[in-house]
Amino acid sequence: MTNVTCELVWVRDLLTKLGFAPECHMKLYCDNHIAENSVFHEHTKHIKVDYHLVHHNIEEKIVQTRHVLFGHQLADLLTMFLGKTRVDFICDKLRMNDVYTIA
Repeated sequence: MTNVTCELVWVRDLLTKLGFAPECHMKLYCDNHIAENSVFHEHTKHIKVDYHLVHHNIEEKIVQTRHVLFGHQLADLLTMFLGKTRVDFICDKLRMNDVYTIA
């Protein structure tokens, strides 16, 4: 999330310098609420620095996080071994159709 937030800030600054100032938040889709939750637990203390960078940009209204349910992670198609049902679901969400299938 930290790397993507840095990239979003960079793109926003570039657009502003080019005269296309974005008027809305840049949406960051993620599968956890660590950036929105200010309570740290023992197992998340190692990410405090990353948290502060992301949280600062949320407070500055540059980035807005959106939660994506575990079952709707479209990147899973490229990163995990999935069964046919999950592959079909993700391909449908991405509107990927087999052009050779005769309907």
